[in-house]
Amino acid sequence: MASAQVVRWGNSLAVRIPKVVAEEAGVREGDPIEIEAEEGRIQLRRSRRRMPTLKELVGEITAGNRYTEIAMGRERGKERIEW
Repeated sequence: MASAQVVRWGNSLAVRIPKVVAEEAGVREGDPIEIEAEEGRIQLRRSRRRMPTLKELVGEITAGNRYTEIAMGRERGKERIEW
């Protein structure tokens, strides 16, 4: 059994997964995971749900689900962009 230490990462806590454990679990950098917590226990597992790519997300944009332009009044700074 491998062991690790909980460390501070910004306002969160983090644990590094040892390479041997990651390889045994089939986990790679960037893989989505699910986290469950119970009293005194934290369980991690690879998520079955795959994160969509940016191309897939953009492909779902249609005229029906786009927001319309919102009038915010006249420019007061450098808001104007000339295309």
